[in-house]
Amino acid sequence: MVPTTFRDAVEAPKIEIALTIVLGKDYFQQVEESGEGNDDDLAEFMLKTRQKAFDWIVNHDPMQLEYNAPNLVQRFLLVLFYFQTTRHKPWKQCNPPAGSAISGLCYEPHHLTGEMTANILGDQWLSASHECLWGGVSCETVQSVDRTVVELRQYWNHLNGPLSWEITRLPQLWILALHSNMLTGVLPPRLFPNKAGFSLECLDLYLNQFSGTIPVEWVANLLEGNGKLADLNLHRNTLTGKIPSELGLLPLKRLILTSNTLTGSIPREIFSQPSHEWLFFGGNDLTGTLPSEVGLLTNLQVLNLNYTQISGSLPSEIGLSNQVDRLILSNTNMQGTIPEELYTGLDKLQFFHLDGCNFTGTISPSLGLLTRLQELHLSKNHFHGTIPNEIEALTGLAELLVNGNDLSGTFPVPFCQNVYTDEKLSKVVADCLHNPATRAPAIQCACCTSCCDETGLCFAT
Repeated sequence: MVPTTFRDAVEAPKIEIALTIVLGKDYFQQVEESGEGNDDDLAEFMLKTRQKAFDWIVNHDPMQLEYNAPNLVQRFLLVLFYFQTTRHKPWKQCNPPAGSAISGLCYEPHHLTGEMTANILGDQWLSASHECLWGGVSCETVQSVDRTVVELRQYWNHLNGPLSWEITRLPQLWILALHSNMLTGVLPPRLFPNKAGFSLECLDLYLNQFSGTIPVEWVANLLEGNGKLADLNLHRNTLTGKIPSELGLLPLKRLILTSNTLTGSIPREIFSQPSHEWLFFGGNDLTGTLPSEVGLLTNLQVLNLNYTQISGSLPSEIGLSNQVDRLILSNTNMQGTIPEELYTGLDKLQFFHLDGCNFTGTISPSLGLLTRLQELHLSKNHFHGTIPNEIEALTGLAELLVNGNDLSGTFPVPFCQNVYTDEKLSKVVADCLHNPATRAPAIQCACCTSCCDETGLCFAT
């Protein structure tokens, strides 16, 4: 970098030293191993973005920070993040001001649809304002230092290109939420520092285009650096390989890996970590069984295994996980009977989905103990017998699906009376169409909202 201005010649060397103390001695000269892959074009791009961010800080930043400014490093890292995540095109909004404009506003997208709302998110990035005012950046006073970056939220904003490790060198960054973008490449192994003093608690990369495997280096670095990560959301990427057993060593609260192409079984070590509250594994090519260690998860609230190849029975130890309110096991290869311990132990259960599996046996009268149930999906299994009268105790029920089984008899009259008087109960589906072979429905249901025939076709009543 050849000096072209007085500031370039005098202040730039001091700024470079201040930055390399944090980021590494040869940071501006080479791209070391950092998960950016073996793509030479990508390596060159990463190096150029570092130099481009440095040049902006030195020569183009309206703030003209000196080397000892308390916000120098965090401002540089945010500028670098912008350049790295505009590899192919600008963001959808919050881009730098055009022309002679000092700054403009960007607006908060709806977290589900991405549509812009009227809520002001903040100023445009790379503008004259303090970086804490840039859209999606939140700051607090930390350890007596004012305006310290603690959150970075950029979602539904067309971020594109790789995610590099530098952004997590913001030492007080608690939340990094980048979901619903177009970030690509592998997850950088060095994303989590292997030394103490870093505070990242939530990493949300949901709905991007990351590929490759989940780096085992993350666990080693987090353990070595006494990391604080509690929430890890990698939902809806294209990750492959097995779930690292080392993840079971981390005291995560929420682990969300749904809708990737992960293979193998879920490591038993994960079910031995009592801190887990949410475990989402659905929508992967996972095999194996649900181990009895699930009963060790005494803080577990949500278990999602749907649309996997997991087989075997539902262990009776599930009843020991007495904080579970959502048990989503639909469209798996699980089989056997529902253990009585589930009914007696999971009294907080609200959503119980077993549809599209191979469960057998009868529907136990103990079902009436699950008085908080809102959705009960038992369709497309091999249950037989009748609907127990105790189902009328489920006064909070909104959906009941029992079609596609071998059930018979009649829906209890008190339950149907509840359907007519309770606006919450909006969906009741059973095999209540006439069977041509028997000239009678499999089950009599005066209150079903849809009835199905022996082929699985269902029609609204």
